[in-house]
Amino acid sequence: MLMINTLKMKVKKNRTLLNFYELCFQKDIINLFNSKFNKKVLFSYSTYHFNKKNYLSHSNYQESNAIAAIFDEMEFRIDIINNNRLTKLDVSSYDIVFGEGLPLYQAISLHHSPKTIYYGTGSHPFHCSEQSYKRLISFYHKYSFMALSSLRTSDTRWGLAASMADAVICIGNEVTKSTFTARGANHVYTVDPTYHPRPDAEAIGHSKNFDECRKSMLWFGSYGLLHKGLDLAVEAFKNHPDWTLHICGYTPAEKEFLDAIELPCNAIVHGFINVFDDEFKTLASQCGFVLLPSCSEGTATAVITAVGNGAMIPVVTKECGYDVGSSGYIIELSADDIERQLDQLEQLESSHLKELAIAAQTDAIQKYTIENFQTRIKMSLVEIINKRSQ
Repeated sequence: MLMINTLKMKVKKNRTLLNFYELCFQKDIINLFNSKFNKKVLFSYSTYHFNKKNYLSHSNYQESNAIAAIFDEMEFRIDIINNNRLTKLDVSSYDIVFGEGLPLYQAISLHHSPKTIYYGTGSHPFHCSEQSYKRLISFYHKYSFMALSSLRTSDTRWGLAASMADAVICIGNEVTKSTFTARGANHVYTVDPTYHPRPDAEAIGHSKNFDECRKSMLWFGSYGLLHKGLDLAVEAFKNHPDWTLHICGYTPAEKEFLDAIELPCNAIVHGFINVFDDEFKTLASQCGFVLLPSCSEGTATAVITAVGNGAMIPVVTKECGYDVGSSGYIIELSADDIERQLDQLEQLESSHLKELAIAAQTDAIQKYTIENFQTRIKMSLVEIINKRSQ
């Protein structure tokens, strides 16, 4: 699995290989539901999300299918294309172009463009790229290493599409929303993401022993290790050798970055793990907290997954777009502040930590459901579409 995921990352970063792969395996999907509706929507996102059934590695697959079903319910014919290249389809023939990336920019560039709705799964692309570059510069000054492969940046046209679309629906909270409104985006709506719950999630939470797991944290990410602050976490844990940092993500693809930060003995790399495997259950019992000092997210689905499935107390930056309420902790984007938080957590009783973990898990289970996502997406689409017709 690690080898496959590493290969996928290399293909994604090579434009020639990516174009060849998509030509063979990710062709445009025309009229997804074979409907006879007159109205048409062009969904610019990922055809792959509609070719893999019951895929549980990321919740955006079920979210994409939910959005398509809502458009079908609203009597739109749906065509699906990939977001990373300009399309040869007649964009002007659509009533709505929904999604992100180059086709949305292409639609906005038309003299008489269709209705355009930017669907953001992260913060505004300009904000995301800027934050990533700031982290790159800071990291370079400290380690003299250009960690370009550990960023999360996008083509400038993605950001232009986000700012110029008729409306925006973004996954995230008010912090996420502000990254769009500050950059000129119109009519910004927010929606909470989803995650895939384990059937034994609540049992995992209630069985946790915080006398044993109170000094272990899980850094739970995907790719873009610098963007997601792994270096800051490692730096903090170097000065707290009695704590343990467990690291999960596509780490083999960014080995040079890991070599540059020189992992200490109390940092354990697990690579990619399946949330439904026993390895995750074991980690959940060992880790009292999930740590993500990311510089930019929509709402970090990895944090939701760790909290909802593993009853881990969230310790995150505000940039993660995760509302911790009274059951988690917000940290600044610095190793010093992570250390401050570790010191503070050491003062709390294990029984109190257990209460926080259960409360955080209960909130995640109730809030981040596919039903809530569907309701909010449909409400937003109805309001956006009706605005134009009035």
